[in-house]
Amino acid sequence: MNTLESTFWGLLKSHLPKDCHAQRIETGSTGLGIPDVNMCWQGHEFWVELKIVKGKRVELRPEQVAWLFRRNRAGGVSWIAARDKADGVRKGKYDRIHIWPGSLSMEVKELGVATPGGYVFEAPFNWDAIINTLFGK
Repeated sequence: MNTLESTFWGLLKSHLPKDCHAQRIETGSTGLGIPDVNMCWQGHEFWVELKIVKGKRVELRPEQVAWLFRRNRAGGVSWIAARDKADGVRKGKYDRIHIWPGSLSMEVKELGVATPGGYVFEAPFNWDAIINTLFGK
């Protein structure tokens, strides 16, 4: 996980419910495609692949797309969460978090932030809404 993704993870983690069990997964080359984080809260378990938007792209590796697709096909729950933060190069100041179900991984890889079927949250973030989205509440 790169530095910006680590910062995004720290922000998300700081807003999780106190009794949520969240585990970052560091597999290196032993588990290609496995998402960055596994979470469980009140009986709802899922995986999250964390990304930082680059331009309008969300860079998913083929192994990540395949893992998310296979997990969805098996009935599992997974998400792609991508932070899109103005970096001074683009006009306007904004900070957004995009969340898509893992079933849309191929589309997210191809279309980036233009992928329909997801959720967009703008700063200041409504963390209750973000957490409820992830946990299917």
